[in-house]
Amino acid sequence: MRKGNFRFAVIALGLSVMLAMAAGPLAEYAAAQTQPAAGVTQTQVPQPDADAVNWPGAGYGVGALFCNVLYIPAKLTYALLGGIVGGGTYLVTAGNSQAADTVWRSALGGDYVVTPQMLAGQEPLNFSGPTETPPEGPSTSSSSGSVAPIAPLPQAGSSVSASSSAGGQPLDHGSGPAGGSVSGSNVE
Repeated sequence: MRKGNFRFAVIALGLSVMLAMAAGPLAEYAAAQTQPAAGVTQTQVPQPDADAVNWPGAGYGVGALFCNVLYIPAKLTYALLGGIVGGGTYLVTAGNSQAADTVWRSALGGDYVVTPQMLAGQEPLNFSGPTETPPEGPSTSSSSGSVAPIAPLPQAGSSVSASSSAGGQPLDHGSGPAGGSVSGSNVE
């Protein structure tokens, strides 16, 4: 019996010490919740008048809720299967991480939840993520990630100058071989 009383006393003492230690931070937390800090202005969300209700906002919220019932499971399934396919892509391409990253970025990126702002057209809804690969390191080209076209070099003896070929014009204009003649006749 004496052993049982000793256990009870130790447990009661431990609980009272823990409660005393927790009471200080809990009291500070409660005071911070009810009183604003010194020098900090408290902002409150503007509320509509007593008779006014934001019906369009409520409608978009309910619409987003119902859309998410179907959208979230579809997106999670797409992301799970895309993760598996990306892993398979990594294995099939013998460790080509760029190919696997493209699959993973597309499948795992995008939005996982439809918000009322998306339904209202204020934000885009992206089911899949971007498919373009970001640049590997610092580059001197433009930051848009696009690659400038390579202009063909002029052939020796050609009348096309280097400055005009840089404009993206083809060298032969579809006239056949570089000499410009097909079976002895001049095609122009």
